[in-house]
Amino acid sequence: MISYFPAIYPDELVYSWFCRYYVHSGFFSSKSAMQELYFKRSDNPSKEFIGNLNPGAVEQIAKMYPLDKLVLEHTMYPQYARFISLEQKKTALYRLGHDNCDAHHLFCVLPRSEGEHYLRFCPLCVNEDRETCGETYWHRKHQIRNMGICTKHRCRLVESSVPAKSEQGFVFCPAEHYTGCDKVVFEEDPQMIQFANYLESVFDAPMDFENDTPISSVLYHGMCQTKYLKPSGRSRYTKMLADDLNVFYREMGLYNIASIYQIQKVLLGSRSDFSVVCQIAFFLGMETEKLTSPSLTPEQVQQEQDSHYMKDTAPVDWVQLDADTAPILEKVVQGVYDGTDNENGRPERVSERLVYREMNLLGHQLENMPRCKAIFERYTEPYPESWARKIIWAYQRLRAQGKPFYWSDIRKLSGVKKKNFHSIIPYLQEHTDAETANRIVALIE
Repeated sequence: MISYFPAIYPDELVYSWFCRYYVHSGFFSSKSAMQELYFKRSDNPSKEFIGNLNPGAVEQIAKMYPLDKLVLEHTMYPQYARFISLEQKKTALYRLGHDNCDAHHLFCVLPRSEGEHYLRFCPLCVNEDRETCGETYWHRKHQIRNMGICTKHRCRLVESSVPAKSEQGFVFCPAEHYTGCDKVVFEEDPQMIQFANYLESVFDAPMDFENDTPISSVLYHGMCQTKYLKPSGRSRYTKMLADDLNVFYREMGLYNIASIYQIQKVLLGSRSDFSVVCQIAFFLGMETEKLTSPSLTPEQVQQEQDSHYMKDTAPVDWVQLDADTAPILEKVVQGVYDGTDNENGRPERVSERLVYREMNLLGHQLENMPRCKAIFERYTEPYPESWARKIIWAYQRLRAQGKPFYWSDIRKLSGVKKKNFHSIIPYLQEHTDAETANRIVALIE
C-alpha cells in the first residue's frame, strides 16, 4: 500500500515524480518501487507518459492529482496530441490516464534523431531546483523534440546518460543522480532562441477540446500571401517551401529538419507531427495563437479541402519520393524489428501492411520505390523467425533480472504461443549463440 507521495513540481515529468518517490520512500531497488506502482512484473516506467499502473497506485494518485490533469500537465501528451483530430485527442487523453495503451497506437511517435536519444537538462535549472526544492528533477519542456535550449536561461540543454525511450527504462533514474555540474554554454543565435520560445509557447498553450480544425487548413491559410501558394489557392509550391525551409533551419543548426516528404504529409492532412508543424509555421511567420486556437470559418476549411485535387491528379516524382522516404522508413522498420520503438521493448515482425500504414502509402506504391522496397525486403522474415527473436529477447530479459524463470514466463513475455515453440528452434542459432539457443531449447522441452 502506497502511504506517501512527494509533491509534484511544476512541469515535472510523471517519470521524474516516480523517481523521487522511489528515492524518498527508501526502496532498496527500482524493482521494489515498480512492484508498488505497476500492474505486473514486466511493466516498465514510461519516460514520456504514465505507464500501466496497478489499481492501488491509480487510486492513491487520483486522490492527489486528477489523472486527466496529470496527463495534460506532466506528460508529453501536449506534444503528440496537439494537432491530431478532436476525437483522437479526447481518446488519447482518457486512455493515457485510465487505460494501459501503447502511445504508438494513439498518435504518431517518430524515431528519435541526434540530440534526442537521452533525457536532457539545463545546468542552471539544476542549480535553481536544488536551491528552491532541495533537489532537481526532469523537466518536461526540456524533452520537447528539437528543443535545443532552456528558454528561461537561454543556455543549451545537456544530454544526460538516461535513455529517453521508455522501453529501456528498467530502473528509476532520478535527475538528482544523473545531472552534474556541466559547463554552461549560452545560445547566441537569436533565431534559435526565438524558435525555442515558439516551441514552448505552442507546447504550453491550452489544449482545445471544442474545435476540430484540421492543421492542414491552418497551415494552408498561413501560406496565403506567400510565394508558396498561388493567388488562386489551387497550387502549393511544396518543393520550394521545403528547400527554403531546409536552408533556414540548417543555418540555425537544428538537429532534425523536416523533409519534403514530411511537409507534404502535413500539408495534405495525413500527418500532424508537432515538430514539422512548428517548423513550417515558424518559418512562415505564423503567430502561436493561429496554431493553437485557430478561428477559421467552415468556408475557409472547405477551401483548403477543395485544393486537395492536386493530391490525386498531379504526377508523382517517384525518384524524389523514394529518396525522401527511404531514411524515414529505415528508422521506422528498424525500430519495429529490434523493439526500440515498442513501449515494452519487444521486437516485432515487419510486415508490408505495417510499412504501408506507418508510411501512409497507398495501393502498390512500394513497387515504384526501389530503395524503400529494398529496405522492406531486408527486414522481411517468416513468422517462426520473428517468434525466435521474441523468444530470445524474452529469455535475455528474464535472465537479466537474476531470478529463476520457466518456459511459461518466456511465453507470457514474448507473446509466442506454446504450439509454435518447436517451429522456432531452427532459427534460434541464427540470432544468438549456440549455448543460449541450447538453454532456451532445454527450457522449452
